[in-house]
Amino acid sequence: MIGIVGGGISGLVLAHELRRLGVDVTVWEAASVPGGVMRSELHGDLVLELGPQRARLTGPFRDLVESVGLSEELVTASKDLPLYVYHRGQLRRAPLSFSQAVTTDLLSLWAKARVLAEPFTAGPRAGELVGPFLRRKFGGAAYRALLGPLYGGLYASDPDRMPVKHALQRTLAELGVRRSILWRMFRSAGRAAESPPCSFRQGLGALPLAIAGKLGGSVRLETPVRMLRKRRVGWEVTADGAGSVPVDAVVLTCPSDTAAGLLGGSYPEEAGRLSALRYNRLALVYLKSETKLSGLGFQVAFGESLETRGVTWNDSLFGRPGLHTAYLGGMKNSELPDWDDARIAEIACREFEVVTGHSAEALHVSRTRIPAWDETWDGLEGVEWPPDLHFCSNYTARPGILGRITEGKRLAATLATAYATGSRPV
Repeated sequence: MIGIVGGGISGLVLAHELRRLGVDVTVWEAASVPGGVMRSELHGDLVLELGPQRARLTGPFRDLVESVGLSEELVTASKDLPLYVYHRGQLRRAPLSFSQAVTTDLLSLWAKARVLAEPFTAGPRAGELVGPFLRRKFGGAAYRALLGPLYGGLYASDPDRMPVKHALQRTLAELGVRRSILWRMFRSAGRAAESPPCSFRQGLGALPLAIAGKLGGSVRLETPVRMLRKRRVGWEVTADGAGSVPVDAVVLTCPSDTAAGLLGGSYPEEAGRLSALRYNRLALVYLKSETKLSGLGFQVAFGESLETRGVTWNDSLFGRPGLHTAYLGGMKNSELPDWDDARIAEIACREFEVVTGHSAEALHVSRTRIPAWDETWDGLEGVEWPPDLHFCSNYTARPGILGRITEGKRLAATLATAYATGSRPV
């Protein structure tokens, strides 16, 4: 049996795939509901997303949805919705194709010419950070107006503190990039545009609930794991109310600080490196505003004097009347999530009106956190774990919903091969 610590989307996809491959599995989750950061809440008749605001209806995502019987609950948005950047006092369309790059008013003629010179620049250098790398490849203007906000926004991070080798190298390899990024980037954006944004009638939190429902008693909610003990073969997992359970292998899908706490007794040095990983905290403000805005939302260009990092237009995306979700904080202002709700809400409402021209009412404020993928990831270099201990999380591999599905399926195949044949790593 495989023991999985953490019932977020990573752990649930892994368990679902292992079950499909004929491997026994148990998932322990400390919270009362599955999903981790992928949760949804009702506020009156509005669905609020407490984590990711949307997914892309790619093949792997659609397959997962169909396998848990959620196809009828899917809602999709138009594939043609634009993304905007707030720059130089107004919203400007982000160019996500070559034709848009030519016509956009986000970049000056000189900045566009500098972008077109990217194929003549060298690939990543040893020890290079993402910010300097992108500025060297595309120029400072394109970095500040477009690439920095879009890339940094994925992690709520500062690209000037994100090593290429941790944060970007794997993505470049997956795209087949050795030197030039530009044409691969446009082709990748084109392929992504073929998969429409999607959610569910009751929000993205419906997906982990459906997966957990399929797994039945194999998912143990409100059952925090207190101890992991290495045995000669396999592990012993001790959890509240569940006693000690022997398993062939353990997969940690929980946050890095939780994982460090469980491993500190047996692997103190390695656990210390895990606990040092930085997370960026975000405040999410759910705004009600009657607008006719059409698009995915907007990011804020670097150099603008706003606390808001970006806003998702849930109204335009999925017909959630008047709903817009603003993100504030992150590495840009790590103390902001500690401020009281009223102060954060007032800032979000005021800045939403500055950017869009529409007044807004704050419905709710929540908080989340995202792995920063910054220099603290240097600490994981050279760390070796036992062959029957695995990690499957957004701090060890590609973040995002698709990344979690892909990684869960990959690890499930590896574990199923090892344990279906009776072989055991030693």
